[in-house]
Amino acid sequence: MPRMTDRGHIIDGLALANVYREQIAARAASVTSRGGRVRLDAVLVESGDNAARVYAENQAKTCAQLGIEYRLHRIVAPAGQTPTFDDIAGRVLLLSSDDDVTAIMLHLPLPSGVDAYRVQRLIDHEKDVEGVNPANIGNIVYGRSSLAPCTALAVVKMIEHVLGVAQGAEHQPRLRGKIAVVVGAGDVVGKPIAVLLMRHEATVVSCNKFTPALAEVARTADVLIAAAGVPGLITAEMVKPGAIVIDVGVNRVKAPDGKMRTVGDVEFEAARRLAAHISPVPGGVGPMTVSMLLLNVVEAAERRYGRTDQQP
Repeated sequence: MPRMTDRGHIIDGLALANVYREQIAARAASVTSRGGRVRLDAVLVESGDNAARVYAENQAKTCAQLGIEYRLHRIVAPAGQTPTFDDIAGRVLLLSSDDDVTAIMLHLPLPSGVDAYRVQRLIDHEKDVEGVNPANIGNIVYGRSSLAPCTALAVVKMIEHVLGVAQGAEHQPRLRGKIAVVVGAGDVVGKPIAVLLMRHEATVVSCNKFTPALAEVARTADVLIAAAGVPGLITAEMVKPGAIVIDVGVNRVKAPDGKMRTVGDVEFEAARRLAAHISPVPGGVGPMTVSMLLLNVVEAAERRYGRTDQQP
């Protein structure tokens, strides 16, 4: 939710994510009360990456809090060996063909030499709650019902929330007619964000760090989304006064004290002086992405078992 500062509003991604968590818990309870199951099957390749393991453990705790069953499938190779593509793909295919499984995600990174894209495309598109299967990406373009990539969905939900609060129009088209500039055109984040914004009738300009006169283009934006993966790429001169700025970048940089810290693609303090609303890093898109994954889990379960009413 927007948090007031002396310069503008900071979009509190954690607070908004918690609002969605309440909705997710209610919807999960509705499915289970009718005899259905809300379950997330996650695949983790044991490769010594402690961050992935910690994320999986935290994910299990969050699912338990929301009434979602969580099953972690660990893939471990014999001593001295590394799990192969066939090991990982075989597990994904098994889950995709299991009628009891409604939601699948793949923890990254995968071992060196294993193409994540080749594995992700094997996830049944109806169970692909990260929205990474090419079929789901395509369905976004064609405007068909689909499980959208979590980060892209998080960005759109955050913008809609800000506009809804500012305009006091919770049930009106919020992005219609807005000029949205997306800086970054990655397959999983930038491109899906652009397409989702188009589906909400925004006028979308897709850019990247090589776009000529990027500052001039960015300054036209009512909504500016930074998703290039370049720390500090978006400076104050690129921000239109009164714009909404959503920072998707997650970059690890060395601070003046020599310690590593996480920053976004936006020069936050400078941009904050001009933006009406701005998301921080961390604490912005990140928490919302986690909630959107679980929202997709519930959505997949509702598709399997039916839903009782129209959900938000």
